[in-house]
Amino acid sequence: MAQYTINYRNGMTAPVAAAKVEQNVDGSEYRFLDANGRIIAYVIASNVLSIILVEEPKAVTG
Repeated sequence: MAQYTINYRNGMTAPVAAAKVEQNVDGSEYRFLDANGRIIAYVIASNVLSIILVEEPKAVTG
């Protein structure tokens, strides 16, 4: 999974490990999903200043 840092408008930050991040249809929240598409975290979009991809997931070779 990738590592993200959420920067909130109040100056706080929070790390999140997720395979993917997307916004819901009306844009009111961000959803962080695992590799199976399950939602592992919700973040209210109006509280977010930025979401930064800190570390890409490692490539899997077979």
